[in-house]
Amino acid sequence: MKKAILTIVICTCLTSSCISIPREIRKAFTYCYTDTYTGIDTLINIDGYYSANNPIIFYDNGLVVHPISSRFIEQFKNKDTLFLKEIAENLETKESKSFYDFVDCGSYVICGDTIKVQMIHKYYSLNDYWSGMERWYKIIDGNIHLLDRFLITTNQKEKEVYRRNYPVPIPAGGGAKIPFVPVPVKPPLDYYWILKEKWFWCNEQDWKDYMEKIKQKKKK
Repeated sequence: MKKAILTIVICTCLTSSCISIPREIRKAFTYCYTDTYTGIDTLINIDGYYSANNPIIFYDNGLVVHPISSRFIEQFKNKDTLFLKEIAENLETKESKSFYDFVDCGSYVICGDTIKVQMIHKYYSLNDYWSGMERWYKIIDGNIHLLDRFLITTNQKEKEVYRRNYPVPIPAGGGAKIPFVPVPVKPPLDYYWILKEKWFWCNEQDWKDYMEKIKQKKKK
């Protein structure tokens, strides 16, 4: 009996630690979300997505997302963008909810000719784990080029291991241009999972207003 109780306690602890974002990632995440116009659309085209291997979608209010579901990735690779329109027009379907849940989310800031992105990879299963990544993109002639990338964490040992095992040979002026794919419509930004996280917002009241807005939408 004691063994069974101990097993339950351990599983509960593991589960609770997995569903919450680790402190070392939260503390290192410095680009809090303001939900204000950034002017990014005056620098690059955001009416679509950028994709060398995996897609990245920018919104003009500081939000950035990176779909990771293999099913959706395949559609992005095939440039079958009609499914994005279907998601936008049918938000209550299982397909749409899956899209909004299986996505890395974060925010960005613009520093001169560089877009700095911080993104959180969500824990999705027992074989997965939370992680954070920062990427810098250099803007050249209205296009973006990967400039640098590194882990988001206050754990220095993890940073060193990442740098040692995953070197990024990127030219000083930026890597190759990341292709842009236009889409007829992007999914509305209100439903991404990270927006429900209070820590993600710069202002707590803005988070409360967002949660109330979502609550009212569900009643309709």
